[in-house]
Amino acid sequence: MTSFTVAVAGGTGGIGRNIVNGLVQQGKHEILILSRKSSTLEIGSTSIRTIATDYSNIDGMKTILKANNITIIISALILASPEGSQAQLNLISAAAQSGIVKKFLPSEYGIHYTEEIVSFHPAARYWLDAADALRKSNMQFTRVIFGWTLDHYGLPRVHSYMKPFKYVLDFDNRKAAIPGDGEQPVSFLHTADLARYIGALLEEDDWPELSAFVADTLSWKEFVGIAEKVTGAKWEVKYDSVTTLEKGEATILPQLEGAPTEADYPGMRAMISEFGLMAVRGVLDVSRLGVRNEEFPQIKPMGVEEVVEKAWGKGPGA
Repeated sequence: MTSFTVAVAGGTGGIGRNIVNGLVQQGKHEILILSRKSSTLEIGSTSIRTIATDYSNIDGMKTILKANNITIIISALILASPEGSQAQLNLISAAAQSGIVKKFLPSEYGIHYTEEIVSFHPAARYWLDAADALRKSNMQFTRVIFGWTLDHYGLPRVHSYMKPFKYVLDFDNRKAAIPGDGEQPVSFLHTADLARYIGALLEEDDWPELSAFVADTLSWKEFVGIAEKVTGAKWEVKYDSVTTLEKGEATILPQLEGAPTEADYPGMRAMISEFGLMAVRGVLDVSRLGVRNEEFPQIKPMGVEEVVEKAWGKGPGA
């Protein structure tokens, strides 16, 4: 087995922390974290070094990559702003110029961004720019997509490092705010399983440009049906029409402490409306792109009903 030094950029929180956790559990490679501050992260009996990284300094990042013999980069940087996008583009540039990085996994972890999506979700440009930069580089890359994050429907009982965020379903209040008519399929994957698939990708010699992994694909209506069955309660359901979504007036569910709010992020309602448009236009269904699950039969991802049952069921420990 060949061992590599793998750097996870943005590996201290959210999806990045889940990826780091999964790779450490895999135990096959040396894992480092690139972050804005240096520290040490303890995972079980393993100490993971976090290297202070200035994402505006391409030469500085090249030095870090060479000094630590980093051959694979996994980016989990948050692409929520032009600054976040530029940070990743700078990291791609540093990696390409380093002469040592062979593979780069960009921060995707959602849908397959295309030019068509830019018309109603302008931030899609961040992901497209990264893909363009990687195509021009000498590095292999793959864009890992899975649709929608399943973690949010299992918190806090199904472990995840993701921050709480209620979208479409509110288990605490047995309410749902469904985009459109709720009939379009949506794909789901838990980030614990995402980490396992990424670990498996590290064992591949060659990467395709797109790697889709899906635990379940079902409609929001079907998801509510599962929620009602598991909780044993009839839910209050409302529907945001396409017109409502196009106006940027999607329903925002009441959030838990620690979750982003509209007060914190004034553009939150518009963003949720854009997510809703993705759902009604079929963009959240990545299963249609050809998933790679069967290439890694050793990985059995948690499905929607399994996560909901663990978190909200009536069984022991629930």
